[in-house]
Amino acid sequence: MEVQKSGLDPRNLGDLLNGIGYVLVKGETLNEITSPTFDACLSCDEVWTEAKRLRDVFTGPAQIDLDFTLGSVVDYSTSPPSRSGFIEAASCQIAIMGGVATIEVAPPTNLTDEQLEKWHADRLEEKYQAKLEAQRSRLEPAFLSVRASKVLELLDVDNPTGEIVYKIYELAEGHPNNRRNFQVTFGITQDQFSRFKDVVHNPTVSGDWARHGYEDVPKTSNPMTKEEAIDFVRVLAKQWLSVIRGRP
Repeated sequence: MEVQKSGLDPRNLGDLLNGIGYVLVKGETLNEITSPTFDACLSCDEVWTEAKRLRDVFTGPAQIDLDFTLGSVVDYSTSPPSRSGFIEAASCQIAIMGGVATIEVAPPTNLTDEQLEKWHADRLEEKYQAKLEAQRSRLEPAFLSVRASKVLELLDVDNPTGEIVYKIYELAEGHPNNRRNFQVTFGITQDQFSRFKDVVHNPTVSGDWARHGYEDVPKTSNPMTKEEAIDFVRVLAKQWLSVIRGRP
């Protein structure tokens, strides 16, 4: 599968693809993606369908590479290789990009020129690895789980309502039948969850921000504040996304 365009440099794109089972190689004209998934496809149409799913992970809620554009499907079983192009209607996408926080550190004094060059090279590599991990923490869950993709999308919402905050929790939990095991896994106490429910559900506690319209007596004496509920669900979502990646 040709990569017609990408906003990432080849090393960064290749490292991200390797993490989800794909390999970036140099083709005759463009960089190309190959994988056992593509090799198992019986037609170019099937390869295109799989490639679109991969593209949508890069350009969708994970928002890793909004410039990621597919080219043609290249069939190397023929000689010369054949190319099949596919046309789609253009779509509009909005970028909500997250940065990686870094702290600038001055090099030690009295380094030789060679040592100073190595010091700067090491710092650049550290920054790259930090950026790569931040990208992978979004890309891999989105690739592996539709629910994780939805969670990432909701986490990017500015000023989330009680409804959005609770939906993030529900997506991570999966189903109320799983509640007990889920809460034990992530160390959520019953009191903590009750305080969380009070603020996200009850307009008596949080006014119009709450997801319910009817007022009720709070179940706890100290409901979470809206800010506490948002922090609670963001920390929980980060932990859950790590588990989806297989890195608890």
